[in-house]
Amino acid sequence: MSAEELQKIISPKFTEQVLLDIVAKKTGLCDIKLKKIQLGAPAKKGDSYLSTICRFTLEAVGKNKDGKEEFVSFPVIAKFPPKNLARRKTWRSTEFFENEIIFYNKVWSAFQKYQEDAQIKDKFDNLPLMLATYWDGVDDFVAMVDVSPEGYTSAERATGLDYDHTAGILKILAQFHALSLAFKEQQPENFEKAATSLKETYFSERLRPWYSNFQKNVFVVNRDAVEKELPPEYLHKLNKLIDNDLYGVLIKSCVARGPLSVVTHGDVWVPNFLFKYQGSKPGRITVIDFQLARYSSLTTDLLFFLFSCVDPDLVKDKWDDLIALYHQTLLESMKKYGAKGTVTLDALQAEIKKYSCLGVGMSMEALIMSQLEDDEVSDVDGIEGDEAVPLESVWIIKPFKEKERRQRIAKMVKMAADWNFI
Repeated sequence: MSAEELQKIISPKFTEQVLLDIVAKKTGLCDIKLKKIQLGAPAKKGDSYLSTICRFTLEAVGKNKDGKEEFVSFPVIAKFPPKNLARRKTWRSTEFFENEIIFYNKVWSAFQKYQEDAQIKDKFDNLPLMLATYWDGVDDFVAMVDVSPEGYTSAERATGLDYDHTAGILKILAQFHALSLAFKEQQPENFEKAATSLKETYFSERLRPWYSNFQKNVFVVNRDAVEKELPPEYLHKLNKLIDNDLYGVLIKSCVARGPLSVVTHGDVWVPNFLFKYQGSKPGRITVIDFQLARYSSLTTDLLFFLFSCVDPDLVKDKWDDLIALYHQTLLESMKKYGAKGTVTLDALQAEIKKYSCLGVGMSMEALIMSQLEDDEVSDVDGIEGDEAVPLESVWIIKPFKEKERRQRIAKMVKMAADWNFI
């Protein structure tokens, strides 16, 4: 495939010069000449509504530091807004791309500089190498190293995670959050400049008309599961949460600031964590997709993950152990950065209690979407025309017929209600 053909797939701004710059950034070579571009496998249906994915391998030659010619080959994954304009506008793809590019160019770059200036040996670097970005609201793209050929893969999204996967992700989240807390303590102005550059892409008054009707359908599915699988008092508690303007509560919770406010990932469902397995055990984890990154309480990530991604029986039985693991990793990571402050377990538990409705509210949608089979996922590229359509008209969800799928939702609600989280 030629550079021009790849450009037609991804973006008019994804030029041959961008490819040359990508090779230079990845390899450090100069006087680069592209030799071959080979397309890779497509993404799994349902893993992304906001973007289109293109995987390819770049082969090139260039001169190394010794002036000798060197051949290189490496995989790249490029993400760009859908070509279907109606789909792009319906899911507001360009806004999500803008926020993710802000994350990489302003937030993550500031985090990397902070770690370099602090001369941290064991840096937090569990993100793929970012190779190129562009945003103008039309021809946007994000390109990074594709880690899947290295053996990284996503865990099964339809079933709750087991202890090993859960523990691994909790440690990664704690390390990522600790980086914010240490940076905020030691360089508050630089941290605030980076963190406040992020834009809310999901929970905002300006987005209520976009999301509210779809959220009503989310409520229907959740109410149906609770009504069929649990005693009446649980439906009463769920209705009380919903009727108290849950979307408004989520808005307020996501913009609240406090000692435990950090840069959060925002979309911590299973496909955004890639595992490199050691036999049957998960090893190193790489985190992707920061389109919903925001400056908010660290519990927005913690609760969303525990309530929507983990086996509910595991969460119920091991809650204290899981929170203790996250807390211990948070403290160890803050110490690594030389942070003088600390976070007590009591303070963390109080924060969890304060924002507990977030875990339920965010999980209501995630527990539905993560259980959809491929043939239940909407044909989002089948939307006709060039204008946005109501989200609920294409993101179609219905009550689950299967008891097993209803129970995943019901167990989450029961646990939250029994613990007075709702």
